Amino acid sequence: MAWNGVLVGAGFVAGAMNSVAGGGTFVTLPALTLAGLPPTVGNASSTVALFPATLASSWAYRHDVQPLEGVATGTLLTLSLAGGLVGALLLLSTPERAFNQIVPWLLLAATIALASGSRLGQALRSVGLRMGRRSLFLAQFILGIYGGYFGGAVGLMILAVWTVFTRVELRSMTPLRVLMVAAPMVSR
Repeated sequence: MAWNGVLVGAGFVAGAMNSVAGGGTFVTLPALTLAGLPPTVGNASSTVALFPATLASSWAYRHDVQPLEGVATGTLLTLSLAGGLVGALLLLSTPERAFNQIVPWLLLAATIALASGSRLGQALRSVGLRMGRRSLFLAQFILGIYGGYFGGAVGLMILAVWTVFTRVELRSMTPLRVLMVAAPMVSR
């Protein structure tokens, strides 16, 4: 019973974080594991808890979604859904012990994406690296797998990857990002 307040507070903070930029799982997963849930159950519970807010954000942004550099939104959505399904199947087949060893690395990858996302894209473009459509499609599929498997900060990772492909302002990518975050959640 003592954890109820902590969990409710973590849910509100995580929902607020996700509505602005993402990263809510950084709050909910630790709160759920501290409350005694195994990490895989905490991960799934976090997704279920955050899904309504993600779905509501997707609906609210539905008129603002724009293609990313001429790539059809449906193509990116299909890749995210397919990757999310693969990620969910991987999660179901991962033993709890292995998941416990993988999670810190996933959190590290998400933290690096959060810390260096747009700067990394700018740096790569400044040295002449441009990623083509195939690279974008592969990256979106892999992001879908990550979102279906773990999901922590997947929205931030999406933005980090997209900054390598485009010079579009991050704020204008938000509606499409929210939709792409929702896709792997549906798969889980």
